[in-house]
Amino acid sequence: MLRRGVPFISLALALAACSGSSTPKAAVNPPADVLADLAAQGTSAVYTATYAFHQVSPDTSAAVKVWRAEPSLRVDVVAGSTTATLLLTSAGSYSCAMTGAKRSCLLIANAGAPVPAPFDVAPANLFSADLQTLATDTSAYDVRSAPSLPASGAVPAAQCFDVSSNASSSPSPSPSPSPSPAAVPTGRYCFTSAGVLAAAKYPSGNTITLTSLETSTPSPDAFTPYAKPTPLPS
Repeated sequence: MLRRGVPFISLALALAACSGSSTPKAAVNPPADVLADLAAQGTSAVYTATYAFHQVSPDTSAAVKVWRAEPSLRVDVVAGSTTATLLLTSAGSYSCAMTGAKRSCLLIANAGAPVPAPFDVAPANLFSADLQTLATDTSAYDVRSAPSLPASGAVPAAQCFDVSSNASSSPSPSPSPSPSPAAVPTGRYCFTSAGVLAAAKYPSGNTITLTSLETSTPSPDAFTPYAKPTPLPS
């Protein structure tokens, strides 16, 4: 029962203030931790995705198609009538090319061996080495939150991060330094809640943007070389 002289509104405000002061604040994870978690999910995500790639100089556009089902990854870059393919599987790694009816494939690395240069390059790294680095070594980068991307049709919403190298975290040179992992290029990276890359934009103006996504398991045929592989010439 309310005492006389105590306004109901005043009492309600006082109770709300007391209640609010006892409510614990939700923990907010640093952007680097959020990015690491999303990238870790991306290293085991299963999907088929298509991207639009644009290079500013020279002015070039291409479609990038990605099939992913651990331990296999396939990345096709399609420009005009030519398709360049990097295929990573448990049986080995292959570099393939297709122009019209002409198809060819090279075995570039045996099972478990690293992909040699110049085959281990972007955009394939976006879906392999870069993901692994962002999942396990974000301390080497300055990571800041960036505006999110809204959902668009079948493409989910995505969280974005501005990523740049943190030079101060680099180890001091030693007389016999071990090889360093490839650095993730400075840029803005956006990931869906399942860890699928939704977009990347670089200081050069180059962009890659997700245009379609299927989360069903790709057919095993997607990870089979489309021509009989030949050994990499020495």
